[in-house]
Amino acid sequence: MRKRRLAALLLAATPMAYAKAPYADKVAGLDSLPGPVFKALDREALAREDALYQVKGHAPIRFAIGRDVKLSPNAHGSWRDDANGMSVWRLKVTADEAAHLNFGFRRIALPVDAELTIYDGSGESRLGPYRSQDISPTGQLWTPVLQGDSAMIEVTLPTAQRDQLDLELNRIGQGYRGFGHSDKVCKSGACNTDVACLGESDPWNGPRRAVAAITVNGTDTCTGSLLNNTANDHRMLFATATHCGISNDSAAQSTLVYWLYESATCRTPGSSASGTALPKPSRTTQGLRFLAQTANPFAGSAPAGDRSDFTLIELNTPPPDNDFELHWAGWDRRAPPTTCSAPTDPSSTVGLCASIHHPSVDEKRITFVESNLILGNISGAANVHWRANWDPTPPILPNIPAPQPTSLPPSVTEPGSSGSPLYNAEQRLVGVLSGGASACGVGPGSLNDEYGGLFHAWEGLGTATTRMRDYLDPTSSNANFIDGIDECTPPDAPTMVQAVANGDNRIDISWAASSGAATYRVLRSDGTCPGGSFSVIDTVAGTSLSDLDVSGGSSYSYRLQALGADACPSTQSSCVDAAATGVCNAPPTFAGLTAASSADTAQCGINLSWGTASGSCGMASSIVYNVYRSTSPGFEPSSGNRFASCLTSNSLLNLNVEPDTTYHYLVLAEDLGSAGAGPCGGGREDTNRVYRSAEALGLIDELLADDVESGDGLWTMTGSGGGSNFAIVETAAHSPTHAWFVANASSTSDRQLNLASPLVIPGGAQYRLEFQHQFATENRYDGAVLEYSLNGTTWTDITAANGAVPANANRFISGAYTQTMNSGSAIAGRSAWTGNSGSFVPVQVDLSDFAGQTVHLRFRFASDSSIGGTGWWIDTIRVLTQSSCTAESFSVFWSGFEGS
Repeated sequence: MRKRRLAALLLAATPMAYAKAPYADKVAGLDSLPGPVFKALDREALAREDALYQVKGHAPIRFAIGRDVKLSPNAHGSWRDDANGMSVWRLKVTADEAAHLNFGFRRIALPVDAELTIYDGSGESRLGPYRSQDISPTGQLWTPVLQGDSAMIEVTLPTAQRDQLDLELNRIGQGYRGFGHSDKVCKSGACNTDVACLGESDPWNGPRRAVAAITVNGTDTCTGSLLNNTANDHRMLFATATHCGISNDSAAQSTLVYWLYESATCRTPGSSASGTALPKPSRTTQGLRFLAQTANPFAGSAPAGDRSDFTLIELNTPPPDNDFELHWAGWDRRAPPTTCSAPTDPSSTVGLCASIHHPSVDEKRITFVESNLILGNISGAANVHWRANWDPTPPILPNIPAPQPTSLPPSVTEPGSSGSPLYNAEQRLVGVLSGGASACGVGPGSLNDEYGGLFHAWEGLGTATTRMRDYLDPTSSNANFIDGIDECTPPDAPTMVQAVANGDNRIDISWAASSGAATYRVLRSDGTCPGGSFSVIDTVAGTSLSDLDVSGGSSYSYRLQALGADACPSTQSSCVDAAATGVCNAPPTFAGLTAASSADTAQCGINLSWGTASGSCGMASSIVYNVYRSTSPGFEPSSGNRFASCLTSNSLLNLNVEPDTTYHYLVLAEDLGSAGAGPCGGGREDTNRVYRSAEALGLIDELLADDVESGDGLWTMTGSGGGSNFAIVETAAHSPTHAWFVANASSTSDRQLNLASPLVIPGGAQYRLEFQHQFATENRYDGAVLEYSLNGTTWTDITAANGAVPANANRFISGAYTQTMNSGSAIAGRSAWTGNSGSFVPVQVDLSDFAGQTVHLRFRFASDSSIGGTGWWIDTIRVLTQSSCTAESFSVFWSGFEGS
C-alpha cells in the first residue's frame, strides 16, 4: 500500500501536458512588467569550471549562480488596485537562458489574507500560493527551483491590508544544472542504484525516508539525513557535512530540504535509463537554526583530530497534513570497526551496511558495503572518519526489472552526495560523507569513500556548538545507539490562544485544548507579533501558563505547540502578544566582551574592551560592567572569579597576570535601573557568555608596519590579464580608513602586491607576519595566496620549501588557506583563500624558518576566465617579534576606576 502511494505522489509531481498552459492568463502581461534582468551565464565556462572541480568533498556542488538583490513592493515592481477591494503587486524576473530559478526572501511578513505566488514565464507551473502560515518562524522564505528563465512574483491582498505587507527579495538563484534539467552538464552516474529497487519489506526503506537533498543560499547542494534523539520527540534534527557550508543561523535558515526526490520505478543499474534525469521534487522544508558542527577537513587550521566534518541543524516542523512519510534515522556513536557482511542470498540486503544519497543533485540512490567499516583519513583530518569500501558485487534487488542481470556494476557516491549518511547493518547512522575516490567505472582500489564519524562528533570539540551529544541525547541517557522512528500523527494545533497581563510582572497565556494533545510547548519571543526568534519557556499538561519572567513596560509574543502522547508535535499556533506591567526587571542588551589582547609592554598586562550596553528600562536605566576572569575556559561567573565590578568605562587594563598563562575573560553588563541581584546594588545582569582569551606578551620589535594610511611607497604592483592591479581604497578597511584592494575580474587575471624591499630576518628571534584581510571571490575558482622568494625571481608558496627554507604545512599560526583551487586559474590546484570571509579576519604566519634569510614577500590574486566576485582587501600588515613580559604582582588592574 505504501509503495503504491509513494509512486502516486512522485507521479503527481511530474508536469502534465496541457493544450494551454494552466497559468497562461496569469502571465499574459508579463513582458510589460518592470523587474531585474540578468544576462545569460557562460555555460561553457561554467562547464569547464565544474568539470575541473567535479570531486567529492572540499565544498558543496554548485547548481546555480546567486544574484544578490534588494527588491521590495515599496520601491520595485508594479501595483494595481482593483474595484473589488483587492490589490495586486507584480515583479518580473528574467535570467536569460537559465535552466531554473529560485528565490530567497530574508524578510517576509504576509497579512492574514495575502497570498504570494511565483509563476514561471511560460505559465506552465508555479510556486505557492504561500500564505502567512507558510512562512518560517524566522520570517524568511526560500523557495524550491522553478523551471524556466523568467518568472512573475505576485502578491494579492485586500487593499486595506496593503500597509501590513513587509517583503524583501534578497537572492535570486540563476540555475544552470540539476533538479531534472534535461540539458544539464552533469548527471548522476548510470552505475548507481535507485532506492526504488528495494523490496517492499526491505528494512532500508526506513532510512530511505530520512534522506533528502538540500540547497544552501540558493546556489549549492549536498545531502543529509533526519536523525532521531533519545527523547523520541520527532524534533527535526538534520545531519550533513561541515564542508557543505552551513556554519551559522543565516546559512541554516537559507537551507531548503527536498523530500521524496526519487525515481518512481527501479531502473536497472548500468542501463541508459539509470542515467536519465527526472523532474524536480516539490516537497520541501526550510531550515530553522544552526546547532553544532565539528571542523572541516578541507579548510581552516583546526587540529587533524577535530576535523570530523559533522554538522547538525534543525528544520522547521512540516505541516501536519504533509505527505512526506518521514523517518527519523537511528544512530550509533561507537568507534570503529563495525561489522558489515555479505548475505547468502544474492537478492538480500541482510548484513549489509549502506549509504543513501543524492548524487549530482539527482534522484536518491543507495550504495552498499559488504566488508567491515574501518577507521579512515581524508585531507587534513586524521582518525575521525569511517572508511566505506563499496560492494564490488551489489545485490540483485527484487524490484530490478526483468530480465534481471546476473551481475551489476558497483554503485558509488558522487559530487552532491556530500553530507549523506553512512549506516551500519542495523540501519543506524554512523557518519556523514566527506569525500573519497569512488566514481562509476573506477578500479577496485578506488571503490571507497570517507565519512566523518559520529564517534568523534558526539563530544566534538567540547562545547554545545561543536558536539552532537546535547541534541541527540537530550535525556542524558548516555546511550551508545538508538533505533529510528517513523512519522507520527500530530495533534491539532492549539487555537483560541490569548495572552493577558494579569498583575505586575505577569502575563497569563491560555488556549483551547487540542484534540490528541498530551502536553503543550509554550514559545516566547521579545516584542509584538509576528515576533522574532522564539524559544521554549515551558512545557505543561494544562491549557494555561503564567509567565512570571516578564519585565514591566516590555511586550512579548507567544506561540503554542501541542504534543501527542508520543511527543509528536503539531504546527505552531497563531501568534499573540501582550505588554507586561510592573517594575522593569529586563536585563540589558549587551554584545559582551569585544577584545582581549596583550598590552605588549615590559610589565605583563592584558587589555580588555567592550561596546556599550543598552538598558530596557527607559530613563531609569543606568549601565555598569562587571569583569570575570579564570584560567579555565567556559567558566561560569561567580563572586569567586569576579575581579572588577561596577565599572562605567568600556575598557580595562589587567596587570596582575603571569607570563606564559592564558586567561579567559567574561564581561557582564548590569542595569542598576532594573530589578535583579547584581553585585552593584541589586541591578539586573545580562546573561551573555562571550568569552575572550589572551596571553600577556612583552615588547614588540617591528621590521615592517603598514596600516595603508601613508601611501604605496613600501610596495610595487604588478599583474597581467583582465582587471586592474592592486590599489589603495576606502571601500573597506580594518583600521582606520584605507586598505589595499584588487577586484575579482570575470576574466583570467593574475595580480601581485610586492614588498618593494626585501626583509632581512634576524637570527635568534621568532618573527611572525601578521595582516588583516577580507575576501569575496567566486568560490574555488578565484582566490588569493601569500608567496615568498629568496632571490626576487623564484616565487614559492609561503608553506613550501625554497632553498634553505624547509616546507612547513603548519607555518600558518592562524587564518590558514580555506580551500583547494581548481585548475582554471594561475594558482591551479593550490590551497588558497577563496569564497567569502564575511569580514576582515586576522592571519598570522610563523617566520622562524626564515631566520638569517633575506626574504621577498608578495600577495597574489588569480581569477579564471568566467564569473567574478568582489575582490580582496588587505590591511594592517606587520612583521614583528615579541619578548616575554615580567609579572608585577602588586597591581590588580587599571581602568580609571578601582572596582569593588
